[in-house]
Amino acid sequence: MSATITMVTREDIDRMMSSVGGVQGNCPTEAPLKSKREHLKQKSDARVTGWTDTLAAKRKAKLDWKADKARQDEEQRKVQDAKDAARHQRVRAVTLSNADKLIREQTERVRQFRSQQMLVDTIDTRDRQLEEKKARRKSEEAMEELWHLAVMDDLQKAEEKSKKETEAEKKRSLDLAEDLSRQREERQERIQLQQQAKREEEVLMIRKISEDEAKKEKLELQQKNERRATAKLEMEKNQELLRMRQEEAQRREMERSRKCEEELAQRNRISKARANLEIKHFEEKQAMKKLLSDRASEELKQRSMRECEIFERDVKNKQERERQKEEAARKKHERERADIDKSRRHQLQAKVKDREAERELGELYAKELARITSQKQDLEKRKEIDRRKANVQLREQQRQQIVANEAARRSRNASALAEEREVFQQLAHEDDLFRQFVNAEIESYKAAGKRTALLERATLRV
Repeated sequence: MSATITMVTREDIDRMMSSVGGVQGNCPTEAPLKSKREHLKQKSDARVTGWTDTLAAKRKAKLDWKADKARQDEEQRKVQDAKDAARHQRVRAVTLSNADKLIREQTERVRQFRSQQMLVDTIDTRDRQLEEKKARRKSEEAMEELWHLAVMDDLQKAEEKSKKETEAEKKRSLDLAEDLSRQREERQERIQLQQQAKREEEVLMIRKISEDEAKKEKLELQQKNERRATAKLEMEKNQELLRMRQEEAQRREMERSRKCEEELAQRNRISKARANLEIKHFEEKQAMKKLLSDRASEELKQRSMRECEIFERDVKNKQERERQKEEAARKKHERERADIDKSRRHQLQAKVKDREAERELGELYAKELARITSQKQDLEKRKEIDRRKANVQLREQQRQQIVANEAARRSRNASALAEEREVFQQLAHEDDLFRQFVNAEIESYKAAGKRTALLERATLRV
């Protein structure tokens, strides 16, 4: 359950006491009681002032907190207002500075200085491009030199390799020819030994047969002729067979020699054809390189010839234009000279006529002047008197006007002098600002390593 708190203030207590006192009437103890009550109230109030959990203390703390909060907010607003004012002042100063810069940028000398800056930047960029081009050209020339050295090295290696291969092939061919010749000699020696052995065998056989025939001749005298004829036939047959065998062996030997020679010739032809093919390939490569170099040189020659022709044509055209211009100028000068001579003759004729007319007119004028002079003398006398009077009045007016004009002139001169001083001061201030701006730009260009001679020259001109 929630407890209900009933608050009774001091006014309520006084009101209740007064109502009770009014009902009971005047009491002799009322004054001491009232003083005691006030004393107790003062003690209670003094004791209550140190309490922090009372409603009055909480209300006072809340009011103090609100006052502190309002004071802090006001101080923060003042600080923020000061910051905003400073920021607005800085923004205004920056805006005015930018406006001054824009106005200064629109002046003629600043635009000339900017154009000089653009020229300096362009020259610096061009110099940097030229240096890069030189470096790139040097690197290209170095690469061309390396490529040429590599190509020459490859060609030398290819030539050495082809020479080595040709020498090796020649050596192999010589070794093969020596082997073939040695084999042919060995074969011939072997065939000769075989033939000699066969001949010895045939001789032994013939001897044996002869001995047998001699022995049998003693035993068989009747069959001697028949056996001799038979032996003769066999001998002839054996000789024929031996001859055929020798021819067959010689034919086979010749066939083997021919095959070996053909094989050797074939290898020699192959080696020669290979060498010729390599020489042809090398010559084709050299011819192609020579063709490319000749074509490049021819193109360069034609380009230089075209450039020379264009230059000669331009020179001829320029000379022709100059000649035409000189011819036109000469003709124009002749025409002007003729016109001047013609005009001079007309002027001389007109001058003679004018002199005649002036002489006649002078005579008439002299006569008329003599007539008018007498009339004017009387009129001038009267006018002289009037003029002197008018001159006196006029001099007085002129003196007054001179005094007024002198005063006005002094005031105008003073105001013009003051305006000129202000203008000169303004121009001097602008010149100082411009010099500061130019010096800052020149220092920045010097720090960047750019040329500043043109900018300094432009500054001196300004």
